Amino acid sequence: MRKLVPIVCLVLIGLPLVSFRQTDSWLGTWTGEHPDGVTYSLQVADQYRGMNLCELRAEGIQTFYRLECWATGTSGLLKVYYRSTKEGAFYAKDRVKINDPLLILKREKGKVIWQWQQVFDGKLVMRKK
Repeated sequence: MRKLVPIVCLVLIGLPLVSFRQTDSWLGTWTGEHPDGVTYSLQVADQYRGMNLCELRAEGIQTFYRLECWATGTSGLLKVYYRSTKEGAFYAKDRVKINDPLLILKREKGKVIWQWQQVFDGKLVMRKK
């Protein structure tokens, strides 16, 4: 019986560590506003088949679209890939390389930074909603 106690303790301590996936800290909605008056939001859902499903929204001056996307990464970096346009006018869809990240979110000096990787340029500071 005494030999089982340490094993049971290890299993109970190890279970939460195994069930915590590297991208869990990105779950939820992240928003940020571009100086040109466009608000971007990224809603990251739980993992499905090894990837996080997500939705990207852009709303502002002459801008509105909703994109389906998927994401993968680590606790410090989330790569977001374009899947399709759900609604609105995402005119850049024909220039997107499906196998390359559309954007990344990264933790940098206590902030979350949105960095475009394709189509657009620039960075945004994001906050969790």
